[in-house]
Amino acid sequence: MNSAEKKFFNKIARAYPDLSVKKRRVADFVLQDYKRVSLMTAKELSVQCGVSEPTIIRFATDLGFSGFLDFARHVKEMVQITLSSVDLLMNANKDSTSTSTLERYCKNTVGNLENLVEMISPEEIQTIAKVIFQAKNVYVVGYRAAGISASYFGYFLKRIKKNVTVDTNLSWEILDTLPAYAKDSVIFAVTFRRYSKRVIRFLEYARSNGATIITLTDSMVSPVINLSDHYIVIDYKGISFVDPIAHVIVYMGALIHEITFMDTDKAMKKLKAFEKQVAMRNEFVINDSSSAWMPEMDQTDS
Repeated sequence: MNSAEKKFFNKIARAYPDLSVKKRRVADFVLQDYKRVSLMTAKELSVQCGVSEPTIIRFATDLGFSGFLDFARHVKEMVQITLSSVDLLMNANKDSTSTSTLERYCKNTVGNLENLVEMISPEEIQTIAKVIFQAKNVYVVGYRAAGISASYFGYFLKRIKKNVTVDTNLSWEILDTLPAYAKDSVIFAVTFRRYSKRVIRFLEYARSNGATIITLTDSMVSPVINLSDHYIVIDYKGISFVDPIAHVIVYMGALIHEITFMDTDKAMKKLKAFEKQVAMRNEFVINDSSSAWMPEMDQTDS
């Protein structure tokens, strides 16, 4: 996300809680597809959102613009900066029925990956990495489908950092233990549409106890944005009910490497300890004659 987009989305996020229901409808549409908005008149936008034209104008002024024309000019300038070949690729394949399911999914993934590079700046990822690196304790949480991404990130973070807890059930255990460590802790929460209420309630609880909160989500209108000390917004376009997570995993891998590079010696020490433990258990296949580690069991003659 470039600075112009971030500033614009922050402007809407700050105004969002005070907007009327109709203006929130406009805000949701703008955030979901501001590039399309750049091609629309106030009347066309009002029809699309099912509101009056004066509501569109008042929405623009609520954001600090002099009127709709000022708002539209600002959006068009953003589009000129951010429009790329990936937009053309995605639009060209929207209605395609001649491609296979696999090909459509691959193209969708490529589009998400290319958008990821445009959305996340090196400075943003370094800031998040530094906060996690400096934290005494890190809790990685996610629920339902988002739990898959949370588990991935937590697993590899544990390889290079001590005191990492992964919880994809938001169990009573994390609720009981957090208050004692919250002020020295970072919560890294993953949540995408449809935004789990369980995650939101947990973040409210963690925030009330003084924890630092980092969220990974998909929209500036995500309800976790206003609960966050730091947030990462990753475009989350899919082609079915199956959540697209390839680009999310790529981001997490890059973030793990940024954290690793902040103290390579410490990370290497932790990794060597891990390798020593799995070698002692003979856990991984090295050659055809080796066997995976299994718990000891009583042996009986057949």
